[in-house]
Amino acid sequence: MSQFPRDEFDKVPETAARQGVHRERLVPPRSGGLALKILVGLMVLAVGFAAYFIFPRLGIGQASESAPETSSAAPSTPSTEETASAAPSEEPSPSEAPTPEPTPVETEPEAVVDRAQPVAVLNATTVAGLASTAAGRLQTDGWNVTQIANWAGQPVQSSLILYNGEEQRASAEELGRVLGITTVQGNAGFSENITVVVGPGFQ
Repeated sequence: MSQFPRDEFDKVPETAARQGVHRERLVPPRSGGLALKILVGLMVLAVGFAAYFIFPRLGIGQASESAPETSSAAPSTPSTEETASAAPSEEPSPSEAPTPEPTPVETEPEAVVDRAQPVAVLNATTVAGLASTAAGRLQTDGWNVTQIANWAGQPVQSSLILYNGEEQRASAEELGRVLGITTVQGNAGFSENITVVVGPGFQ
């Protein structure tokens, strides 16, 4: 006999073949839990599939990974010293050496008008006093007239000025400008001085 008080479960005839209440088992005795193992395996596969394919597309789990990459990818600002050292040097390279300046061409010295040199004025016309008139104009302009005479050479068609050498050319051209004579001949060999020949048509 039991020492506990009797309850409603004890009201079973002692002669009955059934000795207690048994609950139905959830898993058939011959299955061995195979169905439960398959169900758990399918759930694990579903979670792995979602973590590998679906979560990355939704952006889940990537925020913490992208943050370090962003911070490490940010370029550092170069300091002033680094910028100065990186600046290109202004010194020209050997290939950029300055081109030598061309040598200036020597030019002949410009002729100078010399009013102090002797000037002869000769009359090659039949008009008396025409050489004196031309000489007076030259003396008024500051020229050194040393001779006034008649022309003894070949007849001339117009007035002309004869000079010797390039050093007398500028003075001979200036004499022509003063007297209005356009014909100026060099290296005539007539005289060592500049000679003014007053010909027909002189005024």
